[in-house]
Amino acid sequence: WGPLGWTVPSEIFPLETRSAGQSITVAVNLLFTFIIAQSFLALLCALKFGIFLFFAGWITVMTVFVYVFLPGTKGV
Repeated sequence: WGPLGWTVPSEIFPLETRSAGQSITVAVNLLFTFIIAQSFLALLCALKFGIFLFFAGWITVMTVFVYVFLPGTKGV
């Protein structure tokens, strides 16, 4: 899932707002990366093995979101 955070926003924003949209996307991506990194150890101590199930659940949610809401752009 790593490159999708960079690839999808660069394709969905129109050319007029692409640079602003991409910069907001990068800022939000870095913010959530910071939040996850800061909370990981506390969650690991609290949930133990459950933290891996927690992140697996989020990957499942992302997969369903991409499948349902993001159209294919092949040949466009």
